[in-house]
Amino acid sequence: MRTSYAVAIVAVFTSMIIGSDFALAGIANFKLMDTFVFIVAYAFGFKPGAAVAVLSETVWSVVSPWGQAGELAPFLIGGELLFAFAGWAASKVWGAERKAVSPTAIFIGATLTICAFLWDLETNAAVGLLGGAKSLAAYLGYEAMGVPFMIPHELGDFALGMLFAPVAILMVSRFRKVV
Repeated sequence: MRTSYAVAIVAVFTSMIIGSDFALAGIANFKLMDTFVFIVAYAFGFKPGAAVAVLSETVWSVVSPWGQAGELAPFLIGGELLFAFAGWAASKVWGAERKAVSPTAIFIGATLTICAFLWDLETNAAVGLLGGAKSLAAYLGYEAMGVPFMIPHELGDFALGMLFAPVAILMVSRFRKVV
């Protein structure tokens, strides 16, 4: 992929993510970031997907209306890379299928849900670690406190992965031919 083209892809999607995050800030744990990172990695490869993941999560960790992420930011960024890896891996499995509506849509939704679950598990563990959890019971307490936030995150990622991602992948894949 040409360098200037790759930079443009990363810039456009990072901008869309930050803008949509602000637009959806009032809805707890419902963002387009995970889906867009997955889409970029699926359509353009792991490197652009990872760049979008790192840049968008870094910016959001600093300018979020809920406050800065601080020392939690590396965990958030690392967790977002799961979506880039999943998008890239899914493209290797389902890359030939270019339909907006297909059984693959359910698998894309499920893949995003699994990634969201792992992201939530990892970030809750980081909150526990940074919060001073010194026992398994304390760690599990931090995980349990995160459940009300995990559910809308995972349901939102499933819905977006099933309904929006296949259509978006179909649309942005046309731009892959430009390279």
